[in-house]
Amino acid sequence: MSVSQMALEPSGDTMTAPEDVAPSSARRLRRLATILAIAAIGEALAIVLIGVKGDPRFELSPNLITIGFLATVVLFPSMGALILQRRPSTRVAWLMIALGLAIGFGLLTYAYGVVGMPPAMPLPFAMIALILSQLFFVPAIGAATTGILLLFPTDRLLSERWQPVIWIAIFASVAYDVGTLFKPGQFDSIELPGVYNPLGVRGELGTALGFVADLGNLIGLGALILALLSLVLRYRRADAVVAAQIRWLALVAVFATVTLGISIFPIGGLSDLVFGLGLTFTACMPIAIGIAITRYRLYDIDRLINRALVYGSLTAILAGVFTAAVGLAQRLFIAYTGSTSDGAIVATTLVVATLYAPLRKRLEAIVDRWFKYESREFGAYRAEVQRFLELSEPDQAARRLAAEAAAELDPIGLAVVDREGRTLATAGMWPQPVVARLPVGRGERLIGTLLVGPRRDGRPHDAREVEDLADLAILVGSAARG
Repeated sequence: MSVSQMALEPSGDTMTAPEDVAPSSARRLRRLATILAIAAIGEALAIVLIGVKGDPRFELSPNLITIGFLATVVLFPSMGALILQRRPSTRVAWLMIALGLAIGFGLLTYAYGVVGMPPAMPLPFAMIALILSQLFFVPAIGAATTGILLLFPTDRLLSERWQPVIWIAIFASVAYDVGTLFKPGQFDSIELPGVYNPLGVRGELGTALGFVADLGNLIGLGALILALLSLVLRYRRADAVVAAQIRWLALVAVFATVTLGISIFPIGGLSDLVFGLGLTFTACMPIAIGIAITRYRLYDIDRLINRALVYGSLTAILAGVFTAAVGLAQRLFIAYTGSTSDGAIVATTLVVATLYAPLRKRLEAIVDRWFKYESREFGAYRAEVQRFLELSEPDQAARRLAAEAAAELDPIGLAVVDREGRTLATAGMWPQPVVARLPVGRGERLIGTLLVGPRRDGRPHDAREVEDLADLAILVGSAARG
């Protein structure tokens, strides 16, 4: 009889052993996630096929904007599916799949609808595709992103008080879709001039519906800001692991937000380039989420932040120096020669090249002094010692075991007690009816028992997960100092 089978036997206040139904459900969820990820890749391929047909109204160019959109469609579902192969019930991963699929479906229906309208040869259901294309971008970017930020990285809300934010985001998406569906006017005055929404309602009601769509957009933005606030609060309360997980997402999100924000301003030909960079950074977010959730090379984020601060500041300063110097040199050339000259650009380039090395060293010294994880207050060594204590010091080992067990099994509550029954650590709401008792350690290295309560969703615990946890609990007890 396995350890998990012994642990799940009824004993006093324990419940009956669970039926082995969760593994089959997990297999179905993994299979569904794989199918949806493949469907997203299919959406991206279909968008490319439509874009290369040569219709100037929907033409894909090999630039960052195209790469950003297509990468978003593919990477969010693909990374979500990879996470779900290990943790099939991870809600963040399912939201990632929904986000990518929704954006892909919106782009695909818009592309099909545009090329299917006159003066080209009409395609069947082109008008329906245009109508549907309006309904996916805001819910995907608004509601799904809000949900991801609220749940990341622990896959549960910071507290129950944040649950209304989810309902606000859903309400905003529904309001936007209803208003957009019946709002009168043209679909796209540039690509489709003269093509009007056949469902548009005229008169005062149509004006009101347009206001409802705009209001839904505004409310959705408010929900997104609240979700960001939730992530900030979670970071301030987080332990070392959760803080590192959040930093992975924050690094990419900051770059995406800054570049997309800059692209709003009229900066000439650079606007499309900066917007494409923003989309590309957005497409990198699922990679950051995947690293954070799986904890693969988790602490490399601190070195990345350090380098990003150095080279981001360096690029901004040199770009400012270059722009100002070119303008000043051109003015001087005009003042003395009466015309502009390429010599101003050459001279300025030499100045910038001369400044690069000393400026980079100076910035590295400043950033290393304040932000470098390895040197500021013995950061890396301190974290290494803390991680060692989490494994070897009994009280900290018990707290870490409780946190990890709660994250994997999703119980209402659990506790780690010592040999005398005194509580060492708890997670969730405790006390609860005990459905599993797992020894923490073995023989002389036994430091206590892990008591697991029922699942939040009322289903029985997965026997395989309990067996894995039982093996882990023995290892924790063996590693801890008695």
